[in-house]
Amino acid sequence: MSEKPTGYYDLVERFPASGCAVCRLVLRDGERSLKSLMHEYVMDFDTQADFRRSRGLCNHHAWWLSGARNALGVAKLYSAALDEIINTLDSVTDDGQRTLFSRLLNGDGNRSALADALRQKKPCPVCALQSANEARYLKTLCKYIKDERMNTAYRASDGLCLTHFRGALNAAPSAATHTELVTIQRDIWHRLYAELNEFMRKSDVYVNENFGEEGDSWLRTIASLGGLSGVFGVDRQRDDDGD
Repeated sequence: MSEKPTGYYDLVERFPASGCAVCRLVLRDGERSLKSLMHEYVMDFDTQADFRRSRGLCNHHAWWLSGARNALGVAKLYSAALDEIINTLDSVTDDGQRTLFSRLLNGDGNRSALADALRQKKPCPVCALQSANEARYLKTLCKYIKDERMNTAYRASDGLCLTHFRGALNAAPSAATHTELVTIQRDIWHRLYAELNEFMRKSDVYVNENFGEEGDSWLRTIASLGGLSGVFGVDRQRDDDGD
């Protein structure tokens, strides 16, 4: 029997936790990437070049850095991105010459050219890493969906969030895999829906009953439809909107 990939064990181990297991793994990988960036790659030439092309990190990951306790490292990386922006703007009126951009700004063409030049040339590197890992986790889930340990863990979990469930359906290599995913996720969402209705029933002012497991069903529904908090950086949200 071939050895299972690390992603298999990652999924099985995280299914028992609340929320989407893929969300949890993507968040973990993003945090690891940011920590590695701050500790090992601040002065790396290729990393700084990527920062120039991506114009820094997306909103979510950029603000994570503010709590990384490495202000100097952040400054060095963002100085590269800011330098690239300034160089682009300076090229408009460098030495008073009517460059391509200056002609465009004066009305001799499409004024959006400068805005396009300022646009990021690469996605946020942390978002890109998370997206690649996400695809790998979904592919692994599909490959081992009939594996007893994987199947049991998935059935007993909160399931996948809507975004990752859609991704899993798209990654399904066969009709049988597709059907198994739908069957499991449908049962999970039916169970959640019943808990949500029980929460609403007990929330009625005329019902004097204590909440049970359904007490946080409204929060779990948010996570199930929208994903765990912070899992989708701005660049990844933009990619999803473009489906």
